[in-house]
Amino acid sequence: TDTGLYTCTATNAAGNASLSYSLHVQAPPQLLIGDGESPLTAVANDSLRIHCRAMGIPAPRIQWLKDGHPLGEQDGAVVSEDGRTLLIARVGLGHEGLYICQGSNWAGVAQAEVQVLVQVPPNIEPSAVELDILENGTASLQCLASGLPAPDITWYKGREQLLAGPGRTLSRDGKHLEIHRAQLSDAGSYRCV
Repeated sequence: TDTGLYTCTATNAAGNASLSYSLHVQAPPQLLIGDGESPLTAVANDSLRIHCRAMGIPAPRIQWLKDGHPLGEQDGAVVSEDGRTLLIARVGLGHEGLYICQGSNWAGVAQAEVQVLVQVPPNIEPSAVELDILENGTASLQCLASGLPAPDITWYKGREQLLAGPGRTLSRDGKHLEIHRAQLSDAGSYRCV
């Protein structure tokens, strides 16, 4: 590095004179978020840490933004004292967005960004657990599952996986199973996963 003390000396028969300069070379910030992966996936109700590695001389001052706006306490995010770690204690859908780590020093400004996607684990709303229908009637079973991304739904009768077929209709999203012209052999335990 070229940082250091530089001295100019002038000498002649009558003596000498010198002048010293102290040179400080500054380097603009260089930033990297996490491992550089984007998007970053977070699970609702879990915690999320985003690390920002910042290099530069002098050490850059770090600021975090979400979708172009400075992050505040109202965003449910806490920034470490050195600014290099952003912590969201309990992730919610509102935390989805573009996060920017911005570093600045006398030599310049730089930023790194990561897109955060929030996933919600599958949940199935409770519904009737006992159904009585007449022979040759239609049984309508529903599996009100939600989640992000939308979960795949599979139906079982006992241990046997059920597919659409003669006498059975499955909705495209898998949430509704209809058994047409129900027979005694259709009685049993059904579940959706």
